[in-house]
Amino acid sequence: MEDIDLIVDFGDRTDAEAVLVHWVYEDGAPVRPGEIVAEAMVDKVALSIESPQAGYLVHLVEPNQVFHSKDAVGRIVQTVAAPENAGAPPSHVDTVVPQETIPATLAVRRYARDKGVDLNTVAAHIRPHHRLTMADIDGWIADHHTMAEEPYSPFRRSVIQHLTNPGALPTTLQRRIAAGTATFPALARIAWAVSQALPRHQKIHGWATAEGFTPAQDVVLGIAAQTSAGLLVPVLPAHRTLEGWAESLRTLRQAVQANDLASLDFSRPSFVLSNLGPQGIEYFTPRLMTPTVAILGIGQGNDTTFPVSLTFDHRAIDGAEAAEFLVTVHQLLSS
Repeated sequence: MEDIDLIVDFGDRTDAEAVLVHWVYEDGAPVRPGEIVAEAMVDKVALSIESPQAGYLVHLVEPNQVFHSKDAVGRIVQTVAAPENAGAPPSHVDTVVPQETIPATLAVRRYARDKGVDLNTVAAHIRPHHRLTMADIDGWIADHHTMAEEPYSPFRRSVIQHLTNPGALPTTLQRRIAAGTATFPALARIAWAVSQALPRHQKIHGWATAEGFTPAQDVVLGIAAQTSAGLLVPVLPAHRTLEGWAESLRTLRQAVQANDLASLDFSRPSFVLSNLGPQGIEYFTPRLMTPTVAILGIGQGNDTTFPVSLTFDHRAIDGAEAAEFLVTVHQLLSS
């Protein structure tokens, strides 16, 4: 076979100007007959330029350069030496080929380089002579790249220890309870009802360990809060009135927002509340803050009811007793 020029004929649009958009293969790369080696644009119409025969590609027109009908934009040669690592002649090119012979635009090559991806590796997992795109690069990253593992901080390890007691038997019950009066914030209403119900249900109020259960004498309510330091559970003493709970919770919220964690009490709670209602969550599975025996999750409610999720340690209390506690909370809010 002889050397042959790559000539683009615009037909009767002899006066039109075209622009070479990009070369698919690098200069000197081996190509096969019928392969698209470049793309051009003429009168806003995309043109694909194919190789008429096997050989080595030589660029005669650079990307973004203007050319005219019947100009030679490139050449397929047989005897000119290919680049040092251009690989075997076209008839011997296999699935895995040197990067210079991989069909990909310069933009895709730059994208792969910026992402730290080797085009040879991507091409080896895609059908031979498929023209690589940015989507192929992204797909390879999604399938094969993993993020470096980041160790948990000492604080996070402490949280995990409290949330993953292997001896506990967490069980969750879910139902809707009355919303109570809208005069006070939702969390204040539920905190008040829970504090009134706990002394009547001692088995769900206290601490469970592998050795046994210790009932609490006083209500010390933990409020799960997302702080700048992570998930913390400051505690509040019991109040007899809704006004008292509303004020304490307002002070707690202000301290968290101001990052004034030193002013908060982090002693051991006898029961825990977790409120995800403001985030639009309805039901969820609160994790036990061991050794506290139970935690009540509060979801987004309406004017009449709230969805709640009660997780308790089944070592210390049975499901029927836990359900009765929720009945009492509901009745208190109903009244």
